[in-house]
Amino acid sequence: MLNLVIFPVIFFFLHTSPPLTAEDYIENCEKRKLEIYLIKQYWHTAIVIDKNDIDPDILPEVEYFNDFSLLDFGWGDEEFYQHPGFDSGLAFKALFYATPSTLRVEGIGISKDTYFDISEIVVRILVTQEQLNKIVNFISSTLYRNNNGSPVILSEQGLGRVKFFKANGNYHLFNTCNTWLAKCLVSGGIEIIDDIILTEELFNEAAKIGNVIKVDE
Repeated sequence: MLNLVIFPVIFFFLHTSPPLTAEDYIENCEKRKLEIYLIKQYWHTAIVIDKNDIDPDILPEVEYFNDFSLLDFGWGDEEFYQHPGFDSGLAFKALFYATPSTLRVEGIGISKDTYFDISEIVVRILVTQEQLNKIVNFISSTLYRNNNGSPVILSEQGLGRVKFFKANGNYHLFNTCNTWLAKCLVSGGIEIIDDIILTEELFNEAAKIGNVIKVDE
């Protein structure tokens, strides 16, 4: 949601080869077989994961998306995120007040390449299955569940392709969608700072340990 102009440093990572990687990342590269992606689309930032790589025992809610092979996960303000289009009043409220949060999950019904074509920025990060399980466990932990262990679906869009789940915690200026995504990556042992607020911070950090495969100039 809190998207400003991306710092020029990200273009360095796109247009130079090889991309900058952390030492531990290089040393363990041969063990990393799975791909995850960070994407930006307008004010939406998310982590994108192949559904078949997600353990349903960790995140049972993936079964809602059996017709899709790719899932897009993002966090945001409960009211703003569900509102169609951009509402400046809701955006102001979301940033400057502690408001309820939601986890938005979208089943991607088009090819990965096509989905990335409509994204402004895409960063690919290689992870082990163990790291991915920790990331998925983080996603699962942010879901609010009732006494029966069932999630609360706040709304659906796109004929059920997009579901908004009630999430734990509040959204505010110092706990944005980018903060959640950074903490999600850190939970998997990916070494980036986790007190991120702005979108450019998130993607500049991700570019240090991943491959920038697309950025709109």
